[in-house]
Amino acid sequence: MGGEFCRLCQRESDLRNSHILPEFFYLPLYDDLHRTISVPSDEKESLVQKGFREYLLCQECETQLSKYEGYAARLIQNIDNFQKDSSGLFVYSNNMDYRKFKLFQLSILWRAGVSRHKMFSQVKLGSKHEERIRCMLVEENPGRFFDYGCFITMFPNAQKIDKIIWSPVEIRLDGHNGYKLMTGNLMWYFFVTSHMPNTEIQSFFVQESGRL
Repeated sequence: MGGEFCRLCQRESDLRNSHILPEFFYLPLYDDLHRTISVPSDEKESLVQKGFREYLLCQECETQLSKYEGYAARLIQNIDNFQKDSSGLFVYSNNMDYRKFKLFQLSILWRAGVSRHKMFSQVKLGSKHEERIRCMLVEENPGRFFDYGCFITMFPNAQKIDKIIWSPVEIRLDGHNGYKLMTGNLMWYFFVTSHMPNTEIQSFFVQESGRL
């Protein structure tokens, strides 16, 4: 598609049909016929056979984001090998690449926010946050751990719900605006706010020390 502008670098370029969310999010959801169930926020569920795509990024930006996706895919596939805390309620790793994983988180939040697809219609970052995150991605600057922080919960026995693609929804988190995104048996909670959440919540964000 010539004559279009990449939403990330804002340069004119041929655009790739980019995944809004990386394909590895969907792979565990597919059945033997490569189908899964899609549930948009305001419509009936339907069967889909591939992740949602849109002409958003040039090849250079697509390649840049794929570096973070590759790292995140390997990390998420290794969650079962994370250490458990004494309560048994939490798993953690002290060996994260903060920069790569935080930029990965920012990239999926930003792409959901700029997408025109109906599955992501509730993700409305606003011009200030959208532009700030775009600049962070262009500069490959993950920011501080509390900037657009994200914590993740896991459903060990999700059964049917881990085979569904859910539409991200807007929520309130500890008095802050945010979004909830479910991928397989993982729920991602993103804070989109100009004020810091409380210290306890911050402790569940990926830390600059490499702890998640």
